[in-house]
Parts: sequence; C-alpha cells; structure tokens
Amino acid sequence: MLQHVLVGVLAAGLGYALFGLAGRDRRTVLPGRYRLPLALSAGVLAGAGSVVGGEPWNGPLVAVLAAFGVLLAAIDLRSKLLPNAVLVRFTAATVPLLLLAAVGTGNWGGLLGAAAGGATLFVVYFLLALISPAGMGMGDVKLAAVLGLFGGWAGSAAWLGTLLGGFLLGGVAGVAVLVLRRGSRGSTFPFGPGMLLAAFASLVLLG
Repeated sequence: MLQHVLVGVLAAGLGYALFGLAGRDRRTVLPGRYRLPLALSAGVLAGAGSVVGGEPWNGPLVAVLAAFGVLLAAIDLRSKLLPNAVLVRFTAATVPLLLLAAVGTGNWGGLLGAAAGGATLFVVYFLLALISPAGMGMGDVKLAAVLGLFGGWAGSAAWLGTLLGGFLLGGVAGVAVLVLRRGSRGSTFPFGPGMLLAAFASLVLLG
C-alpha cells in the first residue's frame, strides 16, 4: 500500500514542478489555477495505475507517464500543441528509469523492446504526418517516439494497445467534437490526449 501512495505522491509532486514548462512558449501557457488540479490528477492516476500494474519497478515509470501525460494532454487540448520543452524532459526522464527498471528486474530484453517500440512508433506517426500534415503534427510524432518506449518495454500487447488505442481514442474525440458542433469535417483535433491515455492504460493493464 505504501508503495502505491509513494508513486502517487511522486507523480503529484512532479506534475506540480513541471507545470511551469507550459509557460516556456506563450502559445502553450496554462492558467495558474490549473496547476494544483493537474498535479492532483496525476497523483491519483499514478497511484491507481500502480495498484493495477503491480510491478514495483514500473512504479517510477507510471509516475513519470502520469505527470508528463496530464500536463501534455492539458496543453494539447488547449492549444493543439505539444511543446518541445516538455517532450525533451519527458524523454530525458524516461530513458534512465527504463535502465533502472531493467537493472531491478533483470529484464534486459525489455530495453531492446523499448528501443524498437519507440523507433517503430516514431516511424508510423512520421509517415502519417507526411501523408496528412494537416491532421498530424510533428509534436504527435515526437510524442509517439516516447510513448513507444513505454509500450515496447511493457511488451507487444502493450505496444499494440498504445498504437491502436491512440488512433481509437483520437477518433472518438474527433467524433465527439463534431457531434457537439464545435468543429467541422475540416477541423483538426488534438491527438495527444488519446495517445497518452492509451499508453498509460496499456502500460498498467497489458504490461
């Protein structure tokens, strides 16, 4: 129980500390009143994910994915942008935690899976961005590379869940916007939140 609480506290503290990164670009600034709710959301999400996921060495990964994920989702929903200032730090925090998890579990093959998963998901999204640049931004492509690390580490089922779930949830969000008459068929929709949710669910449920 203590482990799950610590994972939640870590995610909440990290989310609170990361909030200022949204202000590095004037286009992605979030209102200050969002800071505490987003941090608490990250903490609750990470704590629950830790309970479901179970594997102790995945706890830090769950916390980092929740903290960065909640922040990136909020930014993307508000501005339809995924800033490099956040994505670079997301990657920098993920890689050493994967190494730590490999040392702790002895799952060195998981590192190869993470590398392959990140590279493959990057290629998939990059090709989609080339085919339809209006519907897929480079921020989505860079985010896909990071999320592919999590999916690849957790196994083939989690990687597929990250890939397919991102498209599914992104499509649902687009349909919802159309149904609510807040967009048109030519509107662009933020894919980031769906990608992040799919990656988190895949890590804790399928990993």
